Amino acid sequence: MSLVRYALRTTANHELAEDLAQDAFMQLYQALRAGKEIDHPKAWTICVLRRAMNRQMKNRNLLDQLDEAEIAGGLVAETSRLVEIRGLLSVLTPREEEVLLLRLEALKYREIADQLGISMNSVNTLLARALRKLQAAMSQQRTNQERTKIHADKPIARTSR
Repeated sequence: MSLVRYALRTTANHELAEDLAQDAFMQLYQALRAGKEIDHPKAWTICVLRRAMNRQMKNRNLLDQLDEAEIAGGLVAETSRLVEIRGLLSVLTPREEEVLLLRLEALKYREIADQLGISMNSVNTLLARALRKLQAAMSQQRTNQERTKIHADKPIARTSR
């Protein structure tokens, strides 16, 4: 798993993603060095990273992070995809989104449950709800795109004078 890749999905800024991932690893290192017992270091580090990303994204607008060189470099398309994905994820509750993203990072149900302090049944329920909501949102998005395409393909009727 790459914490940088995980952070990049949310921030759309490679340098920021690297900084946040490095900070998460440093916090893990410091916690372990201080003698803290961490049962699932991978899940713990992802949660630390996620909290840092949430704080960072509250303080910065995603588009403000892109400078002209990055835009010229082709990140505009990537950003629009990220915005589209964030739009889809916006149908989820924060807890559903957190569980889904942790699962996408290959954490096991038990690890997610332990990290979030919930039961494995709750993890299962939250994932099922999240997937249903995403499926409905994607279906709605496809329907809207088809309607837009149909309207765009129709010739404009001209009236004679």
